[in-house]
Amino acid sequence: MANTFEIRKTSNLHLFGLPLYDIAIGGAHRQHARGIVAIGQVATGVIAIGPVAMGLVAIGAVSMGVFSVGAVTLGALAAGAVSLGGDVVGAVAIGYHAVGAVML
Repeated sequence: MANTFEIRKTSNLHLFGLPLYDIAIGGAHRQHARGIVAIGQVATGVIAIGPVAMGLVAIGAVSMGVFSVGAVTLGALAAGAVSLGGDVVGAVAIGYHAVGAVML
């Protein structure tokens, strides 16, 4: 069995039923981080950072949020290679105000 690198940290302080921060990185299985600030392979929170991120502010390869940045993004304000939403910037931009090489 191979050794795997894993970090799992959760705040003891909770606001609105969510921990202040939740960090879930590595491990043999994909872990989901949920918190006000969430950092992990799959992250859900007010501020979410990870390969798959969902939140008010989302930063990740695949991200969804009001403000989102990543390769494939969906949001009111989105920036990425493929962006969908209201005000978007990207190589392929689909939105109400779109800026990019291909705009719809």
